Amino acid sequence: MLNQPQTVTLRAFLTALVELDSPLPTALQQEINNVGEMLANAQNDNALNRLIELAENDCLKESYRNARINIQTQYKSQELNKYDKPSQQNQPPIPPEHIGNIAIAIFQATDSSAKAKKLKSDIP
Repeated sequence: MLNQPQTVTLRAFLTALVELDSPLPTALQQEINNVGEMLANAQNDNALNRLIELAENDCLKESYRNARINIQTQYKSQELNKYDKPSQQNQPPIPPEHIGNIAIAIFQATDSSAKAKKLKSDIP
């Protein structure tokens, strides 16, 4: 089960993959495939720490940071407005395992960026 900071990291990384204009370098793709294996084997802490390191890659760095800032801002607004919308208080949140399953599928693909673009609508 992923906690909130882990979910933010995962969503930001997936968003950065969606925003890529060119294919990932082969070595980076292999590292992302390894992270997919770690997540599939429930090694969440190791996988998320590795994602943070991979996000420093030049082709992902800016998109990842922008996505992370946007996602963190959304979380803060949701927390502040939690009781402003009584009709939505009983809405179940998106289960953390949902994003985890999507991430595994994307990270284990041979072209993670292309797979992320295909599954973009499923990324919360």
